[in-house]
Amino acid sequence: YLIWRHLDSNITTIQADPGLLRSESAVPTPTTQGDLPPMNILVMGSDTRVGQGGEGGSSKVYSTAQSDVVMLVHLSGDRKHAIVMSIPRDTWVHVPSCSNGKTTYNAQDGKFNLAFTFGGPNCTVKLFKEVTGLPVDHFIVVDFNGVKDIINAIGGVQLCLKEPIYDPVDLVKHQGSGLNLKAGNQLIMGDQGLAFLRVRHNVGDGSDLGRLDRQHAFLAAMVKQAIDTSLLTNPVRLYKMLDTTTKAISADKGLSNLGALKNLAQSLTGLKPSQVTFVTIPWKDRGDQENVLINETKAKPLLDAIANDTPYPPVPAKVATSTSGPALKTPPSAITVKVLNATGTPGKAKTVAAELEALGFTVSSVDTAPTVSSSTTVSYSPNRDESGRTLTASVPGATSQVDSQLGATLVLTVGTDYAGVVAVNVPGQSSGTATKTLTADNTGCV
Repeated sequence: YLIWRHLDSNITTIQADPGLLRSESAVPTPTTQGDLPPMNILVMGSDTRVGQGGEGGSSKVYSTAQSDVVMLVHLSGDRKHAIVMSIPRDTWVHVPSCSNGKTTYNAQDGKFNLAFTFGGPNCTVKLFKEVTGLPVDHFIVVDFNGVKDIINAIGGVQLCLKEPIYDPVDLVKHQGSGLNLKAGNQLIMGDQGLAFLRVRHNVGDGSDLGRLDRQHAFLAAMVKQAIDTSLLTNPVRLYKMLDTTTKAISADKGLSNLGALKNLAQSLTGLKPSQVTFVTIPWKDRGDQENVLINETKAKPLLDAIANDTPYPPVPAKVATSTSGPALKTPPSAITVKVLNATGTPGKAKTVAAELEALGFTVSSVDTAPTVSSSTTVSYSPNRDESGRTLTASVPGATSQVDSQLGATLVLTVGTDYAGVVAVNVPGQSSGTATKTLTADNTGCV
C-alpha cells in the first residue's frame, strides 16, 4: 500500500480544458467482442520540469517551456497494433488563440511548437486536433530531465550507429549537446540517451526531420529493450523504473493515477515490438528553407488508418510488375472509389479503404452491399475505362464491369474471395505507402 501510494503521488495532474478530450460516450464502440475502445494519447516532451520536484507542478506557467517532441500514440481496439505518429516541430501551422492562465495569446501563424509555449499541453492538443482532425483521449507530458533516469532504470538502450556522432558544445551559438558516440553497436545510458534524443546540429542534415528518425529508432530500441530484458520480472528494477517514470510524467486526470496506468499497461501485454509502428506525418517543403507543411494528400491514408482503427501501413510488400494488355495510363491518385462490403464481415470495407488509400486511391465512402457475394468486382462508367483497368489491376482476382449509371466515382464491391491489393506500375508515376515507417523490432543501424 505504501509503495502504491508513493508511486501514485509521483504523478502530476494537468487539468484539461473543458471539451478538449474525447468523452467516453464519443469513443467508437468496438466491432469485435472482447476488444477495447481504441485510444489516442498525445505525448509531449518538455524541457521545463512540470512533474515532482519541478518548478510549480501543474500550476507551472508554460511561457518559456519548449516542446520539440509531439507524438500521437494510437492503440488499436484489439491492442494488437500501435501507431506512434510524430509531428515535426518545424511544421508551419495556424496556432489558435491560447491562454496559459495569466496571458492570452492571439491566433497567429508559426511553428507547431509555438502552441506549447503559448498554453502548454492544452494548447498543443487543441492545435493537434485542428491540423489532423483526430480526437485525443488523453495527454502526457514527459520531462526531458526525467528521460535519462528512465533510460538508466531499464539498464540503458542498445543501439547501432552507422557512423560516429560528435556534437561539440558551442558557447557562442548556444548550441551543441557534447554528445560523442562511436559507430557500431553500443549501450547508451541516461545522459547520452537524452542528448541523442535532442541532438540536431552536426548530425545528419541538421534538421528536425532527421532528428525525428533518430528519435523513432531510439524509442523503438527502448520498447524492445524493456520487453527483451528481465525488467518486468525483477521487482527491484521494476520499482526503480516505475518510480523514475511516474516522477517524469504529468498527465490529464484520466491517466494521472497509478490505477489507470496499470490498467493501460495490462491491456498491452499481448502487444509485440513488431506491432508498434513509428512514423512521421507526411510533409512537404514550405519553400522558405526552414519550415515544412503537412502534405494533406499523402497524410490522408495515415490519418484515416488512425481514425478508422486499421493497421498502418496496411499493404503487403507486393507490386504488380506487369499487367495484361497495354500499359496502364491512369495513376491511383487520379481515381476516386466507393467501397462496398459484400463479405458479411463487419468493418471489412474500412480495412479495404485504408489499403486503397495507402496505394494513392481516394476513397469517397464505405458502405454495406445489399447482399453477400463470393466475387469481388470493379464497376465503372464507360468513360472511366482506364481508371477501371488500374483499379482492377490493383485488386488481384477482381472482375470488372461497365455500369452506365455511374459517374466519375468507381465502385469496388468486396466479396469473400478478396485477397488484398497490390501496387501497380503506371509509366511516369510512383505508388506505394506515403511515408517512412519503422517497427520496434526492426530498427537496424541509424
